[in-house]
Formats: sequence, C-alpha cells, structure tokens
Amino acid sequence: MKTRTQSIFILIALFLQSACTWYENPEPFIPKPKVPKATTTLEASYTIDTPNQLTHAYWNTSDYFVVQEEDITTGLVTDIDGLLNVNNMQNGIPDFNKGNPSNLELRAAYDDQNLYIKVTWNDAKYNTSQGSWLFNGPNDPLKADVTDGWTSQGNDDNLFLSFDMGTSKRDVWKWSLALSEPLGYAIDMYDDGINIVTDVGDKIYERNEMIAGDYRSGPKYEWDGVQQELERGLAGFTILDPGFYLLNKTTFKGDVNLGDQIYQAECAQCHGVTGNGQGEFPADFAFNIPGTMTRISRASYDARVSATTHDGKGYWTPLTQEEKDNLIARIYAFTGVPGYYLDNSTGSFPDVQAVSNTQLAKITSPREGVQYEVLLVRPLLTGSAQDIQFDLSKSMDYVFDIYLTDNDDLNKIGLQTQSLTFLTQ
Repeated sequence: MKTRTQSIFILIALFLQSACTWYENPEPFIPKPKVPKATTTLEASYTIDTPNQLTHAYWNTSDYFVVQEEDITTGLVTDIDGLLNVNNMQNGIPDFNKGNPSNLELRAAYDDQNLYIKVTWNDAKYNTSQGSWLFNGPNDPLKADVTDGWTSQGNDDNLFLSFDMGTSKRDVWKWSLALSEPLGYAIDMYDDGINIVTDVGDKIYERNEMIAGDYRSGPKYEWDGVQQELERGLAGFTILDPGFYLLNKTTFKGDVNLGDQIYQAECAQCHGVTGNGQGEFPADFAFNIPGTMTRISRASYDARVSATTHDGKGYWTPLTQEEKDNLIARIYAFTGVPGYYLDNSTGSFPDVQAVSNTQLAKITSPREGVQYEVLLVRPLLTGSAQDIQFDLSKSMDYVFDIYLTDNDDLNKIGLQTQSLTFLTQ
C-alpha cells in the first residue's frame, strides 16, 4: 500500500512527463534537382545567372524542345558559274548526317537584358571549305561546269533561326562554321520578303577573289605565315587553322599555271597528276587533302623540302625563287586556298554573339562524328528596325523557323512556324 508521500511523487512525475515535449532533430530538407523535360514548344525561363557559356550549370537542368525535322528545300543547285560541289543535300533528310538522326534540340533562357538559345545537333563531319579556291579541281556531279583553271568549291555547316517580324519580314540569324564562328558571332540578316541582306554594318567576312563576283578569278590573298590569334567576346581566345581560315593575310604569290608545269614535269610522277599521291611509284604524300598544305607557310617550304632525303629535294633545290613561288602556288591550289577572309565588324551586324564547342586551331579533315553545340546570345531589344524586338511588355510569344544545312547553303531541313514562349518570372 502506497504512502501519501509516494502518491504525491508519482503525481508530480506524471505531471512533469505530460508537460515536457521531446524533439528529435529532423533530417535536413534537400530539394530534389530539377529534371529536364521535353516541351512542345521552345520555352525560355527567366534566370539571374547569365548562362552565356555552354558549360553553365543552367543548361544541365533546363527543359528542351526536340525538333522533328522535315525537308524544307530539296533539289536545288546553285546557278553561279564556277561554284562547285556546294549542294550536298539534294535529297534532304537522307543526305544529312549520312542518313542518321540529327537529334536537333533547343533550350532557351532570358534575363533582364538578353535572350539565350542553346542548340545541339549531330553531323557526320565538319565542313569548313566555304568556296575554297582549287586549280583544276574535281567535277561536280550536279553541274556541267568546266573545271579547268580556278574554281570555287565546297561549303560549310550552317544553323539558321528565322523570326517572324510580321508583314512578310523576318530577322534571320545564321551561324556559319566557316564565316561567323571564328569571330564568335552569328550572321545577322534581314529578310524583307524579296531579298535577304546582312544587317547594316561592316561584314565580318569578305570574299577572297581577284575579280568581284567571279568564281573563276582565283584568290587575292593567302596566309602570311603569322599565327592567327584573336579574342572573340563571349567565345574567348582562339587560334585559327590557316588551312581553312584567313585572318592574317598577304597577297597571293606565284603563277599557278607556271607552277603546274613544274609540278607535272618534276613532282607528278610521285605525288600524282591530281596531287592525290598516286603517281607512277608506290603511293606518296597527297597534296589534295583539304587544308593540309595551306597551313604550311611559304617560309617553311624551303626549310622542309631542303631538309628531306626524298627525291623531291633534288628537283626543288635548283629552282629559282620565282619558280619556287610558282610551285608553292600550285601546291596550295591542290589543297584549297580559303575562299573568304575574316574581319571585325561594327554596327547592327554583330548583334548575335555565338559560343560553340568547335575547335578551330587545327581541323582534321574530315573530322568525323560531330555533335555541334551552339549558344546564341542576343539583346532582347536592339533598337534596330532590321531586328526583331523581344518586347515582353507587348508579347511573350514569338514565331520562328529553324533550319540546318550540311555542306550546302540552299537545301535545308528543319521545322517551320514554331513558338518561342517567354515564361513569366
């Protein structure tokens, strides 16, 4: 039997137990990472993180729009005399990426100043020879043009975004591996429904030609032998392969016809009549591989050939300097002299900056199995009548087309009349 004192202690203990609340430390809350999802249109989310690089963390979790591309234009061939082997996509989709899916995807973002659009797609190889100069080059199976003498050959890979501005006008952004990527821009163009012209301002490239508009006149310039370095805004520092890009230039030297006479008499027996390395003797070094010989400066030729032990040294050493210049001109004309030269730009033309994953210092030809990643950055408002204005106080939706080309600038695959939607903050 409990005493009165024991009963009182029991009551006090029960009271204290009921009055106390015991807490355990909860597990810390860790938000689940955002899982990217496919969207039915291109959606741009607001961000304060400035995702102006391909490696920015934003792109790892951003939603994406998968483009089910269609044939846009097929069967087109350029009618420019002397411009050859530049239309690679006659059949459209079956000709692109060797018939494999492009896996074309778009992601987008915006902040208070800029629109950011990241595009990825697969391509079988880099194509960088935009209108390169070849002497007695290959025939074009789609054209009957004579190929004797100088012709302009080859095209590059392109991405087009075309925004509807109303009343049959469009703002067109063209990313070109040969013409705009080296300087870190997309080519900003204006389509008035009749013609497509570049925006007001100096171009970032010019045609490398002796006679304007003549695709048989031959190159005006060649590489001057100085390493081609430049800083490209968002795209950063790069070195440009002189086999395909011409930034540091000097006047093209030598008579290619006289050089061909020397070549055929002294060199063709080993290196082949067409420079393919298939002469009268076992296979030798080929000169006709795109970009290989024009990345060797003229100053390096004499040292290289004179230091060799092959039979070519015996033919090279007795030549006069003029004859050497002519022969080098012929060798350059086997591999291809760049068809354009690059320059800085002003005005509205460089509104669209570009960052890509391409490596431009030395391009292996052909470079197989490419996945392109291109990030385009443009101010929401430019104030130019030639540009679409992304005025979010007026509209959050904009209509655009997207196209891809592969060694072709006329035939395109892609998708038309798509919607870019700016999501509310």
